[in-house]
Amino acid sequence: MSILFLSRLSGVLVAVAVVAAPLRIARAQEAEVVTTLGREIVEALGKDAVEFGGEAVARQTAKRLVTEAAESAGIAGGRIAKAQVKRILASGRESLIFDLKSLSGKSLPLLEGVTDEALPSAVSTLARPGVSKAIESLSSTALQKAALAGETRLPGVGLKLVQHYGDEGAQLVAKLTEDQVNSVIAALRPNAINSLSSGERSKLLNALASRPDARVFNLDGVTGPLVVVASGVVIWHGIDVTLSPDELVTERPDGTVIRERTSVGSRTVHELSVPLKWTGITLAVGAALIFGVLLWRRQSRIRLDKASRN
Repeated sequence: MSILFLSRLSGVLVAVAVVAAPLRIARAQEAEVVTTLGREIVEALGKDAVEFGGEAVARQTAKRLVTEAAESAGIAGGRIAKAQVKRILASGRESLIFDLKSLSGKSLPLLEGVTDEALPSAVSTLARPGVSKAIESLSSTALQKAALAGETRLPGVGLKLVQHYGDEGAQLVAKLTEDQVNSVIAALRPNAINSLSSGERSKLLNALASRPDARVFNLDGVTGPLVVVASGVVIWHGIDVTLSPDELVTERPDGTVIRERTSVGSRTVHELSVPLKWTGITLAVGAALIFGVLLWRRQSRIRLDKASRN
């Protein structure tokens, strides 16, 4: 071999060593983290560590979580995963520690902004079958965090609201009630709502969020025109819907929609019925009090007259 060849080979080997050094260091650090977390899991569970699977399963779980987080978000992801696992262990809740086996490492960074008080609910949500994977499939971290918060607040429907309506769903998930969310994710309504122009869709969703008693339903069957109704009054409808000013719309429990047209007079009576009812009650109570006072005074005079005669 020539001196030139040996020199070049030596240079290549040095270069490989330089490149490989950080990788070896990273692997060594990861191994140390995994060992530490595995031991801490066992210590946190105490005698119940056997049910978890012992130290071997604890190390496997820690390695999987850290590796998945690092694959998703690099070295920073691995560090965040470690921190969140430690938070879960520090909670002292055995059920949460067991949930580590069901968590996805890719979802652990979403816990970074969750308060210690909300942590148990958030972890339990992520541990439910299919939830982590569905949240991870969303296109941005902002949507993922909103979906986690929504699914934690409204299990079974919060995530779907963000899946169907994106940024608008992310804004509404903290405002709507479970019944309201169900009214916009039921049957074919997501397709119908998303087929509206962006302006009309925003008006519909804003109308829904404007009142806690507002609901979305179809005027006819499951594919009819959409309306937003609150206490029988339509507060939003599409341009393809014609309603008279005195028309009330209600939905029975079986989904049947009733449209009732009332006269201006009857509508006025309906609107005034509650105030009139309380006015009547107030007058009746007042009259009873006055009558009682007059009766008391009359009886008092009679007793005084009798006393004076004696």
